[in-house]
Amino acid sequence: MGLPDQKWAKRLFDRTSQGLILLHLIMTLYYAIHSVPLMLAVNAVCALSCAFGLYKLRKGQIRFHILAVYLTELIHLAVSALCMGWSAGLQIPLIGLTAMIFLGEYLGRSMKLPFIPALPTAAVNFAVYVLVFLRFFHRPGLLDLPHDMVSPVEIVLSLLAFGLLVWGMLSVVQLTSVSVHSLANKAETDELTGLYNRAGYDRLLEELDLKTTTLLLVDTDKFKGINDRFGHDMGDRVLQKISRSLLGNFRQNDYVCRIGGDEFAVLMVNVGALEDDRVSEKIRFINRELAATAADDLPAVSVSVGVAHGASAENWAELFKRADSVLYRVKQDGGRGCRVYSAS
Repeated sequence: MGLPDQKWAKRLFDRTSQGLILLHLIMTLYYAIHSVPLMLAVNAVCALSCAFGLYKLRKGQIRFHILAVYLTELIHLAVSALCMGWSAGLQIPLIGLTAMIFLGEYLGRSMKLPFIPALPTAAVNFAVYVLVFLRFFHRPGLLDLPHDMVSPVEIVLSLLAFGLLVWGMLSVVQLTSVSVHSLANKAETDELTGLYNRAGYDRLLEELDLKTTTLLLVDTDKFKGINDRFGHDMGDRVLQKISRSLLGNFRQNDYVCRIGGDEFAVLMVNVGALEDDRVSEKIRFINRELAATAADDLPAVSVSVGVAHGASAENWAELFKRADSVLYRVKQDGGRGCRVYSAS
């Protein structure tokens, strides 16, 4: 499945806040019907507070929103437990806290903001709920509630809380895992081109088999001149075009990386020396694509490529050095070409 992004998390925050506002309004109406003015007022204030937090969220003030909803639900938790007792008074605040905690952790991770670890906090919420549900901590509150409302309130809120807390616990595990994976991908992805960056390249070296891997070092010819003449924005578009061409001309199981400003690397798996001519033809085709300017109105550009096979290399550093040495010879010969390393 696709990884959630920040917009996804913000939308889910938005929907959760709307749900909390609706719950508080329903409870406001319920307490009005049963003439419990204190809890009516508490839920009305909570609905307004969550609405204000939602307004701040839509203005981009995410941290303010998280803090407002946390404090609202914590206050509701304390007042409800004090006034109504440990049973009926805990469910809605626990729902709100659990939902905001796991969403807060995801958004905190994705935006590198401070966050409350969701899994242990949600586990505590769940444990408190189970103990309350089993009436280990059951006691009456300070309010003398009408007898006909206590039982329906407890049943409805218990069922709602149980379902949502279980959903919250499962979501915590999923989103924590997804957010860590998402951050790892982000740390290894070049923002301009979407290719693996140097960190991603280094990780691939740890995972791939040296002896069955062929390394292509790709250097953009006279790229500084493009930046100087056309500007850095045009230079970025040229790099993106090179990236697309590399991705389009190598196999899906090959790895294309941007390891420097205008330097790329391609890690081809299970390619032997017998396929050198095919690799060279790929580079010639890529250079023809990069020379074409009519379709995208970009300046013509070319690449120089050095190729080395891992079968005879002792380590990755030696393989890189070999590919770099033949790349240097291509550049000396004027660029726009490909050369394969040979020990002989």
